[in-house]
Amino acid sequence: MVLISKDEVERQIRSLQRAIHYCVHAKSSYDPSVDLMAEPTETYPGASGYACSAMKDAVCSLESHMQLS
Repeated sequence: MVLISKDEVERQIRSLQRAIHYCVHAKSSYDPSVDLMAEPTETYPGASGYACSAMKDAVCSLESHMQLS
């Protein structure tokens, strides 16, 4: 059995939910309505970058908890 703290699980859930939100609401960087000064996560490249980072962090956290058990 692997034990992960509730705080860590909640942190991972928040990060992954935020990644989902960014991906669902992302716009093409070629869309003329996109503000050039907008947050990077408002476009596909930024949203996918954030999502990739969130998934890597979740995997790393799970792997490290596996090693501790």
